[in-house]
Amino acid sequence: MKNRQKSRTGCRTCKVRRLRCDEAKPACENCLKKGFQCPGYQQRLQWSTKHERPTVVNTTGPDNFAQLVTAASASIVKTTSPAGNPSGSDANVPAATSTTPSPAAAVSRESSSAPRSATLSASPPPSSFTLSPPPQSEAPVEDGTGGDGGTLVPVARKSGGLTPTNRQQEPMMFQQVVDIPTFLIEHWFKSVCCSWSAFDSQTNPYRRLTSTLWNTSTPVFYALQAISAASLVERLPHVIKDTARAAPRKAAEAIHQELVAFSTSYRPRFPVELLLSLFCMSSSMCWMESRQLGQQYVRQAHKVLKILDRQTLDSESQELLDFFKGCLLYEEALRSVVSEEEIDFANMLSWAEPTDQGPLVAATPHAWTGVSADVFRLFGKAVALCRRSRTRWRHNDGTSYRILQGAMRDIQEATVIEESLLSINITPVETSLTPDTASMISTDLYNATQAYRLSSLLQLYETFPDLVAKRMPDLADQDGTILWNAWVSPLALHVTDVLRALPVGSMRCIQPLLCLCAGSGLRFDRKVPLGRGHQSFLLSTESTAAAAIPTPTSGIITDTDSSLAATPGMSENAIKTSQARSFIMARLDQLENSLPPKPIGVAKQLLRAVWTAYDEEIGLARRTHWLDVMSQTGLHSLFG
Repeated sequence: MKNRQKSRTGCRTCKVRRLRCDEAKPACENCLKKGFQCPGYQQRLQWSTKHERPTVVNTTGPDNFAQLVTAASASIVKTTSPAGNPSGSDANVPAATSTTPSPAAAVSRESSSAPRSATLSASPPPSSFTLSPPPQSEAPVEDGTGGDGGTLVPVARKSGGLTPTNRQQEPMMFQQVVDIPTFLIEHWFKSVCCSWSAFDSQTNPYRRLTSTLWNTSTPVFYALQAISAASLVERLPHVIKDTARAAPRKAAEAIHQELVAFSTSYRPRFPVELLLSLFCMSSSMCWMESRQLGQQYVRQAHKVLKILDRQTLDSESQELLDFFKGCLLYEEALRSVVSEEEIDFANMLSWAEPTDQGPLVAATPHAWTGVSADVFRLFGKAVALCRRSRTRWRHNDGTSYRILQGAMRDIQEATVIEESLLSINITPVETSLTPDTASMISTDLYNATQAYRLSSLLQLYETFPDLVAKRMPDLADQDGTILWNAWVSPLALHVTDVLRALPVGSMRCIQPLLCLCAGSGLRFDRKVPLGRGHQSFLLSTESTAAAAIPTPTSGIITDTDSSLAATPGMSENAIKTSQARSFIMARLDQLENSLPPKPIGVAKQLLRAVWTAYDEEIGLARRTHWLDVMSQTGLHSLFG
């Protein structure tokens, strides 16, 4: 072995055996003699710390750095010890300052008064204090990126949470660990409630009631988590995805138990928790899956409120009953647009006329819907009639006496609703919400109420041309094209102008349906190409027969693009229709950034499909109804 040279190169087999390798290819001679498979001659680099010298780095830190490290460790393992001990080892740890986080990260700050709850499967934490955070401004939900370069993302804890006492003593860390249920509850009060309600304030029943019930009522506890998770599932999918699937199931189980308890009680108390959780779940199901309409929750709420309406209630309970009846009316009006089930039509059309007509623009508007319940009742009935009529004709190929009898009954009911809509007078009223902005709120509420009234008439005239012929007897023998251009199109443009006067940030939760109704009447009658690319439009020239016919609205003012006006052979009506389409899509884009995006995305797809169908039949005698396009494409959701 002394005479042998050590192998510093060559194959690995020769190195291990300390043999000189001839490095022949494809295999060395030593491996061939022994019958081994030669591994080759690739050299392997390996890092060695043999000659490194340790260096001492002098870093400067805060004076209480050791205390901060101890507190950070305690905040992670604190859940293994009983919560709520103010005399614990970390009771005297000072709170470290931190930069202002983003809205999604603000859940860990002391401005919130909700205690940390347990994991998702746990019950709501018992507490003697109430949570009543102030209403926040209607701002879009960020995805957790702070303006100072920090990012805080909620991380689920594996065990119990913190009590309010320990929460106030918890140190402020740059990367802080929070539990998902607490994050969702606080997100409800900070962001969801103000965007989910038309008018949010401290007197908003949803904010006021949930602030006292979230930590004592199991259905409210899980329903708030479900609606918050649904609002964030598109923006924080890696954090909220699992919770967004589990929370609705937990909420459904708790609601079922509440329904059983309510139905078995002889004289049940007013079920505030049950109704709150039902409406939270019914309106947020489409935020996760656009086609989920939450009809099972609305129908249960209808049954509960019907039982309560037959009881003698005190003044406070009667006030709550009126509020929830307004919520139910709005929910059923939304489903009358997209549902094809007879029970939904029957529930919407069963709303009785009010015994005394109150002001359509109330001094204290409904906190959730904003618009008067009387206007929503007429709107829901009008759309339910249109939907039922189109469903009847679409599902019956032939004509029979029963179908004709049903069609005549629909026209008679539509005539009654039309007369009610034309007879009401909407006048602005100073609101009592915020005195400094009372005038602005009153104007917005007036415009929203007027837009829903005009949208109701627009849907009736699109579905029942006989109503238009009755208003314009000179055109009774004309085809549908003349009636549409003379009556329906100007009315759709007028609704768009009213919607343009309504700011995008005001009552944004009820605006998507207005955009959809206004866009359903924007039809051209003659093709005029304009430009190229994805922004080109199919425009029309106004027919000479319809030019001299009076329109149902007057004083429609729209900014006219000079480039469009200069196009030869293009009428003013065609330019306004093109601009109206552009405005509707732009408004939906703005709403998509501040509201749950899935229903808004469906509305945009539906309008594109409707306008494509309209443009393809320009010059033809047929008239495609936008509700038929919705049924054929399956593009339906809750547009509000």
